[in-house]
Amino acid sequence: MLKQHHQLVLALLVVADALAIGAAWLGSYWLRFQFLPVDPAKGVPALWDKFLPMLPLVVVAHLFIFQRLHLYRPRRSEGLWRETRDILKAFVVAIVVVVLIDYALPESNKISRRFIATYAVVGSLLFALFRLSVRLLARALRRRGLNRRQAAIVGSGRTAQRLLQAVQRNRWTGFEVAYFVDDRETAGSLLGVPVHGPLARLADIVEQQPVDSVFIALPTDQAQRLSDVLAALSQSMADVRLVPDVNPAYAMRPNVTQLDGVPILALRQTPLYGWNALMKRAFDLVVGGGCLLVAALPMTVIAALVKLTSPGPVFYRQRRMGLDGHEFTMLKFRTMRVDAEAAGPVWSQTVDPRRTRIGAFLRRTSLDELPNLFSVLAGHMSLVGPRPERPEFIAAFRHEIPNYMLRHKMKAGMTGYAQVRGWRGNTSLHKRIQHDMYYIRNWSIGLDLRILLQTLAAVWFSRHERSTPVGPANEKLAEPGAPAADPRSTGGLPPDPNREPA
Repeated sequence: MLKQHHQLVLALLVVADALAIGAAWLGSYWLRFQFLPVDPAKGVPALWDKFLPMLPLVVVAHLFIFQRLHLYRPRRSEGLWRETRDILKAFVVAIVVVVLIDYALPESNKISRRFIATYAVVGSLLFALFRLSVRLLARALRRRGLNRRQAAIVGSGRTAQRLLQAVQRNRWTGFEVAYFVDDRETAGSLLGVPVHGPLARLADIVEQQPVDSVFIALPTDQAQRLSDVLAALSQSMADVRLVPDVNPAYAMRPNVTQLDGVPILALRQTPLYGWNALMKRAFDLVVGGGCLLVAALPMTVIAALVKLTSPGPVFYRQRRMGLDGHEFTMLKFRTMRVDAEAAGPVWSQTVDPRRTRIGAFLRRTSLDELPNLFSVLAGHMSLVGPRPERPEFIAAFRHEIPNYMLRHKMKAGMTGYAQVRGWRGNTSLHKRIQHDMYYIRNWSIGLDLRILLQTLAAVWFSRHERSTPVGPANEKLAEPGAPAADPRSTGGLPPDPNREPA
């Protein structure tokens, strides 16, 4: 079904964008020449001399770039951060175009470089805030039942039920599931939503009960029917969206790309690529460098105490596995006797007689981890991420624990989400992996900052090691997100991987 008001809303958005760009351009002129230093010899240029004549060209260039970078496509199911990121990227491209336009103009019509720099900052911030306000207003209206879109879900298995629950939890999308379509001859209901069928009547059902969107969420064993479903929907004006039946336990930050027109679904893509990798590396260098400066004196004192209270080296070097399975040497302050692992690697215990006098204190406060900062600055580790493990233990865990190796799609960290939630030391390895997966799926710089603050508040300055050991090798493990025996039953749905582990 065509959205009757879609074109009108889109036109209004384009007009609003043009007005926002013009306001940012004029506001930048006012800020640049009223509050920032001006060369007395040149004085303040007149607004109508160069800046107003160039404004229409600037607005058209911005709108063209926004359209080419898909800022006007529907974004009901996307998060605010992703849209804001795309807006800032588009604005950066637009600024480059403005600079090129300025270079193409005659010398007499060129504008101040400082003005362009001011507009780059002011314009991008104001436009991002404007679009964010529009999006928040639209979400608020949808939560109140306005601007809603009716949807149908083809299929009623595990994936279809999970989709329904996701739509119901996120009312800001504006979608409302009207019915399921499945292979059943008689009408029924599932999770309070009507179920129609059979699939062979899909075209008639959608025609008799029109919807705006159709989500195809067939189970894997019915994948061969996808062509028939698409053919049945070819005469409908509803948007068609494909929801693959992939167990969340095997999907980590899935992303759809295209290769010469062929869509490709990436299931195990690390979040550390492109702009994300630059942001996380910059965060590690800036914050990690500052932490190292602050910790320089305490580390000197600790090194002296380790040397004075126990014979042997100050640092303990150990091979660990990091991003993509690459091994590196991690430094820690030595907390055990030199001969502690003469018989081979041993899993750490809460009460360990092999520890030195100062070692027990360092372990309890995690101060033995401070030399990890050198690995952070070297790029082998990050401030926040899944804690790195020893290759000897990984060789066993990778066969005992489903999806254990997925945690290596993220750079290893000094601290992590599992650690601030209490799953460190000799605790449940299964729970630790669940929290690591949650962190990777939901990674952001804001989450890293929150984990760092929680680490300072709840880990380094408290007794955080569990007193009741849970042996990781002997623990009975169940795969997170394993399908229930009856995928149609409401109680058999696996936990949502994007929701915080219990």
